[in-house]
Amino acid sequence: MRPDILKMLTSTPPGFSLTDVERIASEHFGIQARVKLLVSDKDQNFRLDAPDGTRFILKIANHAEQQQNIDFQNEALRHVAERDASIPIPRLIPAGNGQMYVSVDNGGRAHIVRVLSWLDGMVMHEATAGRKLAGGLGRILARLDLALTDFDHPGSNPPGLWDMKRAGNLRELLPYIEDSATSDMIGKVLDRFDRHVQPLLTTLRTQVIYNDLNPGNVLLDENDPEHVCGIIDFGDLVKSPLIIDLAVAAAYQLSVGDDPLAGALPLIAGYNEVCPLQPVEMELITDLIRTRLITSLLINTYRTTLFPENREYQMISYNAIKASLVGLNHLPANTALKRIIAAVAGS
Repeated sequence: MRPDILKMLTSTPPGFSLTDVERIASEHFGIQARVKLLVSDKDQNFRLDAPDGTRFILKIANHAEQQQNIDFQNEALRHVAERDASIPIPRLIPAGNGQMYVSVDNGGRAHIVRVLSWLDGMVMHEATAGRKLAGGLGRILARLDLALTDFDHPGSNPPGLWDMKRAGNLRELLPYIEDSATSDMIGKVLDRFDRHVQPLLTTLRTQVIYNDLNPGNVLLDENDPEHVCGIIDFGDLVKSPLIIDLAVAAAYQLSVGDDPLAGALPLIAGYNEVCPLQPVEMELITDLIRTRLITSLLINTYRTTLFPENREYQMISYNAIKASLVGLNHLPANTALKRIIAAVAGS
């Protein structure tokens, strides 16, 4: 595995205290606020509550995060806001020196700190995605992708195994799957990816994509839970085949039971309404959904061995992901494609 990818996987999260964050917010961003720690994985995120009721989110990057990648995320946020201001994403809050981030030392390690506007809403994992909501998710993701169509940046290809075009590298993590049946199942998905998917990826539409439309990154209007009012956390942005963005989102909308693809079809149809899919992209969606599922299983299992104290967060959806993978593996490829084509035709 590449050293830069391994470093991101194995680096410990930052260890800033609430008092540290209060000081950083005040000294560098001029924000006096009460601080609340938010759930995160390799970084630290905090909610800032100012006395006037205004809220912000303060993000402290892992020390292994490259400055160029932070620049990439910041510029992407600005670009989307310029192209389509109606897409509900956070806005950057400049530091006192006018820059969009500052570097802060902790234990001899430098960490990049940013502040963004807070978006109100109910996190989607608190709600069930019905047909209307799933379709809306597809449409807003397509709008986000269209806003990013003409965006590029020197840091648009950061190292990381969450970028599916690098999925072949995941094979190194197979030994961390203790259950042999699950390991064999994942290995077969990787074999198919290497033989049938990877060779086609270079022929597809490619651009910067959001790459992480999971329920924890989607905010819903509390008064209208079928309306998306926020998309947060742009930490997985990457330049990759466009269809991967839809496949990632679809992987989180699979149904429980014998027909896992059913829940994802309205999302795929909604996306197609705004950004029409090409035939080869539709052919690859199911394989790419499987690839996203095994990516989650492998990375989360590996990081759990490194940081057992974060096991609950890492493994929160392990069994559900495995069940979805089993269900998709029982669905013949032609059947899946016919159903996707039918869903798109009816959109």
